[in-house]
Amino acid sequence: MAAHFSTSDLTISVAGHRLLEHAELALATGDKAALVGRNGSGKSTLLATLQAAAAGAAPPEHVEVRGALTFAPGTVAASLPQSPQLAFAGTARAYLDACAGEVSRAWNRHEELVATLAGGGQDPALLGAYGEALEAMDRHGAWDYPRRRAGVTAGLGLDAAMLERTLAELSGGQATRLALAGVLLAPANLLLLDEPSNNLDLASLRFLAGWIRESPAAVLLVSHDRELIDGTVNTVLEIEEHTGRLRRYGGGYTFYAERKREEREAQARQFGEQEERRRQLEGAVRTVAGRASRFQTMSQNDFYRGKSARVARQARAQRTRIERELSRVPEPEPPAQPRLTVPEGAFRDGLLLRAAGIGLRYGAVEVLRGVDLQVRHGDRVAVVGPNGSGKSTLLRVLTGELAPTAGAVERRPGLRIGYLPQVPEAAAPGATLLDYALRRFAGAAEELRPILGKVLFADPASVRAADVSLGELRRIECAAVFAAAPDVTVLDEPTNHLDLLSIEMLETALAEYRGAVVVVSHDQRFLAHLAPTSTLEPGV
Repeated sequence: MAAHFSTSDLTISVAGHRLLEHAELALATGDKAALVGRNGSGKSTLLATLQAAAAGAAPPEHVEVRGALTFAPGTVAASLPQSPQLAFAGTARAYLDACAGEVSRAWNRHEELVATLAGGGQDPALLGAYGEALEAMDRHGAWDYPRRRAGVTAGLGLDAAMLERTLAELSGGQATRLALAGVLLAPANLLLLDEPSNNLDLASLRFLAGWIRESPAAVLLVSHDRELIDGTVNTVLEIEEHTGRLRRYGGGYTFYAERKREEREAQARQFGEQEERRRQLEGAVRTVAGRASRFQTMSQNDFYRGKSARVARQARAQRTRIERELSRVPEPEPPAQPRLTVPEGAFRDGLLLRAAGIGLRYGAVEVLRGVDLQVRHGDRVAVVGPNGSGKSTLLRVLTGELAPTAGAVERRPGLRIGYLPQVPEAAAPGATLLDYALRRFAGAAEELRPILGKVLFADPASVRAADVSLGELRRIECAAVFAAAPDVTVLDEPTNHLDLLSIEMLETALAEYRGAVVVVSHDQRFLAHLAPTSTLEPGV
């Protein structure tokens, strides 16, 4: 099957820093691939570069591309960036129709002509226009467009009332889901999806997974959601940490993770065997060379002295050959593993926080009603429910960021609450990573530096926050939240934007953390690892 696009010897650099080296990649109809790698490894940059090339545009700003990147005739790409910025003046429904392009135009023209003819229009030109409209409906496959639009919007939790709002009236999460719906409705045969599971509840995630599996389009997605990767893709593409090379693995995330583990173990074993063989041979060579050298010094016979010299030279040559032959297996470079510092909070037992009869209204809109919650030391509370049920709002009430319009929250005197919001805070212009972290940490900069070093930022004062990925900012936020030794840690979609190793970092930290956790998360594996002691579904 012909590929929609292929690359040959593709190298991508940003501001002179190479991210991808000599990549070979092709995607054909029906291929479903997940792109994985560390935060900052170039995943989003690669997707943005592919989208620009498919549209015949220049690469993104500061991105340099070398090598061949070829798209087959007829390839139409649609992309979802990690943080969509929608510029559209109309309603959400009109936005989706615009994304559907010729499909929606064919449908709307057909409906317009049907209404005119039904109203008694007798102009012969109408019949000709109607015939053209029928041809356009067939050509663009528009007959089931309303059904597909309704299926996508329902699947992503976009109700009829929401579709009649302007984009300016939508929340950030609603706008992100609308952007995803627009991509799914686009008449494209290549989809480039960057973190499509962000802002989705469990039902929407299941819908998205089913849609990806059943779509005839080729799909390249970046995702931190291990369940989504396992349930949708037949290929995992990894941007290697130390080399920038693109490695291909068959299967989903579970297969990829197992193969990576086997590869590391095999390389470590082969390297160990190689080094043991090297030690044995070098020992033998040293013994022979030493004896030859001593015999050469002691012997008065020119013949034996010459022979000894030849043996010594041969031993040196043998040592060179050993060095060359036994350096084929490089020493394994373990992945740089970030680690969170998890100090103990002030309280070691007892009730920490109580919410009673919590309600909240925004004008006439009731978001929360009658929510009761008690949080004790060591609790793991998962706040669950569909999009729009008030989960994030409840977390903000618990932290004191929002005041409820009914009920009250009682916090133990002296209680420290660490809060990780759903969306990373925007960095101030010119702010360094250290500046960014200090906004969440009340201590001194010198206390924070070694903590940030453990999450792989050795010199945070020299790196601008604007120059790193959202996932790297998320890692900084996690480090600062835990470093403050909270008694209760409140996490709103904490795995959003994190790479897979950083999610494991967070899971390890929470396993070590003795305080209480209140969390909203769509990531089912993360929640299983957390092992909630209770669940709470807010709403009205």
